[in-house]
Amino acid sequence: MLDEIIAYHRWAVYGLLIVLTFNMVVPYVLRTRMPKMIFWTRIGYFAFWALWTMTVFGGLIVWIFKLREMPPDVITMMAGAVVLPGIESVRPFKLKTSWRSGEDGITTNTRMVGAEWLITLAVTVYALMI
Repeated sequence: MLDEIIAYHRWAVYGLLIVLTFNMVVPYVLRTRMPKMIFWTRIGYFAFWALWTMTVFGGLIVWIFKLREMPPDVITMMAGAVVLPGIESVRPFKLKTSWRSGEDGITTNTRMVGAEWLITLAVTVYALMI
């Protein structure tokens, strides 16, 4: 049973990486069509929150059933789980500001989603190495 819970958590992390990749690619693909870019950016925003919640929930269940202690990899995962929503909650406001000023917001989006992607990948690699 524990293997199934760990597999669920792993697949949720993979899904989160796919959604972050989607969030990074959408502005490049829809650069000239602003209404569609805004629509798909919102879809990606809600997909991020759904998969982030699934990942955190799965991680908490694994932690409760398996460890109940705080090794460095669990602390790193919890820190990543706190930093990601902080970045993601600021991103729509920065994009809205850039869209209102007439910019496409691609640089802002790339930096913020790239940081989220790198944090998620780094925490995943670190957790797998320990």
